[in-house]
Amino acid sequence: SFVTVHGAHLRSPARVGVPQTAAELPEPACVSVEEAPCNILVTGIGGTGVITIGALLGMAAHLEGKAVSVLDMTGMAQKNGGVQSHIRIGQRAGDLSCARISSGGAHLLLACDLLEATSAAVLDKISRDVTRVIANANLTMPGGYAQEPDKMAISLDPLREVLHRHVVAASTCFFEASSLATALTGNSIGANLFMLGAACQAGYLPVSAGPIEQAIGLNGVAVEGSKAAFAWGRRA
Repeated sequence: SFVTVHGAHLRSPARVGVPQTAAELPEPACVSVEEAPCNILVTGIGGTGVITIGALLGMAAHLEGKAVSVLDMTGMAQKNGGVQSHIRIGQRAGDLSCARISSGGAHLLLACDLLEATSAAVLDKISRDVTRVIANANLTMPGGYAQEPDKMAISLDPLREVLHRHVVAASTCFFEASSLATALTGNSIGANLFMLGAACQAGYLPVSAGPIEQAIGLNGVAVEGSKAAFAWGRRA
């Protein structure tokens, strides 16, 4: 952080950009919050943009005139630690009496990291008959792997099985979001927005695509790449 390199440019993989068919996608349905709020739980690891998803959804709900509460639970996490974002969106502020999602109360689990998504604290929030899951099938090894790589073996299949025991398989969709985001946008940090786009197009969100894109623009950080990742998720 104390070194300056003059005349150089950061290297990044080639990127495809925004899909040409994004404008042709049908407008996704929105979850109704007229009778009760919609509860979204975003899980992942620190430093990958989990908190950003909550901020974007909060602003999108605000732009649509809906009430929203966002509770970020980061603990000691800065990088490689578990992070949860509890997002509740309702029609009126009085509908949101509590910021934290109750046991079995999550309508959508956006599992940006499968290890965190299958933790006891997260599994407590999901319900077999209620929760839908959009999950990142690319594994991110925890910090301990750097110290003991030969002793730590993590497989995707057991983690899938854990989710399927708690949620109906037909309500669970896995994407290799990290590798897809890297190939399509040039940066794996777009994985979470890719998954948000998939959840939006599937009709799992209480806000529409337009306000989310507006929120990305208002955020002002990597706007082009973020919109591309979101659009590719919708296309997927």
